[in-house]
Amino acid sequence: MSAVVAAINANNEKIPSLWAKLNYQVMIKDRGQVHTVTSDDGILLYRRPAEFRLVGNQALVGRIFDLGTNEREFWLEVVPGTNRLWWGTYADLARLDPERLPIPIRPDQVMEVLGVATINGDFNALPVPTMRYNNAADAYVFAFNVKAPDQWLVQKEIWYDRKTIRPRRVILYDGRARPVLQASLSHDMKVQLPNEDPAQWPLVAGDFKLFFPDSGSRMEFTLTDVRPYKQIGPQKVPNPRSFELPDVQNTDIQAIQIGGGGGA
Repeated sequence: MSAVVAAINANNEKIPSLWAKLNYQVMIKDRGQVHTVTSDDGILLYRRPAEFRLVGNQALVGRIFDLGTNEREFWLEVVPGTNRLWWGTYADLARLDPERLPIPIRPDQVMEVLGVATINGDFNALPVPTMRYNNAADAYVFAFNVKAPDQWLVQKEIWYDRKTIRPRRVILYDGRARPVLQASLSHDMKVQLPNEDPAQWPLVAGDFKLFFPDSGSRMEFTLTDVRPYKQIGPQKVPNPRSFELPDVQNTDIQAIQIGGGGGA
């Protein structure tokens, strides 16, 4: 187990941030309605440990989809057919039942499937990891476990291909051990590190397929042109401003604050 974790961390430690172009399709089921959003003009941004954003645009329309999280807030904005922005703070989230949140897709859960986080080398630290081998899939299966008052609960599983030590499957669970997100990862791509030998560039999955069993929602996205950052004028992106809650004032977007009782 320690050898497998060392190989995972050797790759992921080289990826403190990501900037990538993406194509994506999202099918959101909300309140009995189905909303499909497709874009070939998207951007994915990530900064360790807990900043993530996925934005989609369409020509002549502009931003049609925005899903993100920072250390304080999370949000999901869907324009076609809904014109809604669901948002909340993690301080409010701590008071709510996470299994009954009125948001179709949790941004922090989507961030979990990137597979670029490192694993704590202290295997007794929460969430406690265990590893088993699945012969049929030829994969190392890591389960991350947390302590409830009267039992241990599995929080997340990541399946790593035995030959490549690359993540191929991610499953997130709720407090009743029910899967709330199932993801398959494939088509690894190199992250283009400047001033480093391309043979030493780390890898990240390039194709993601996500399924949310409770709602039936689905999300698929494919990355291209993957870098640790993009230089835009004098600034590197992503930066702290890359993960700010969208401002929907003076627009026709309906802001729905989760657990706060107000609007954006």
